[in-house]
Amino acid sequence: MAVFGLLLGFLHTENLIMAVVFSGVGLILFWNKLIASRRQVTLNASSGQVTILSVSAFFKPKQCSYPLEMFGSVQSYVLQGKSPVNRVELLTKTGGEALLLALFEPANVAPSFFSFPADGENKSAERLRQEIAGQLGLLDRGFLGNRMFGVQLKDCCGCSVAKG
Repeated sequence: MAVFGLLLGFLHTENLIMAVVFSGVGLILFWNKLIASRRQVTLNASSGQVTILSVSAFFKPKQCSYPLEMFGSVQSYVLQGKSPVNRVELLTKTGGEALLLALFEPANVAPSFFSFPADGENKSAERLRQEIAGQLGLLDRGFLGNRMFGVQLKDCCGCSVAKG
């Protein structure tokens, strides 16, 4: 259809190139979200492992594990941005690094574009955080409010764990 429009003079070459560039950027962003949605984290108390299942850019399965004993606490907070997210993370015993477990929509999204979201933890994030702390005997650091993410544990699968 674009070729016919170009032949008929309705579309100029510059507009067509710009449309291709914007479509390409949109496709890359969609592909990145699709790959991120395939990431799964399994906490197994009996084996003492945290297992991360993910896929590569071409959907080749990847798997890696961490010993559960390297983690000492669990926390939740809202990462601000254009699309705020409620992150639930495991923290290492030293407290220096975190491993992303799950992302949720914040509980209190801003009523308009020009206002700030309230400090609201998603109820599912709260339940997940509390259940992990209770079942695995980890310290529950609770909901920390709005903040930026800290140092993220290098994901051995090559997953982009620092994205919010």
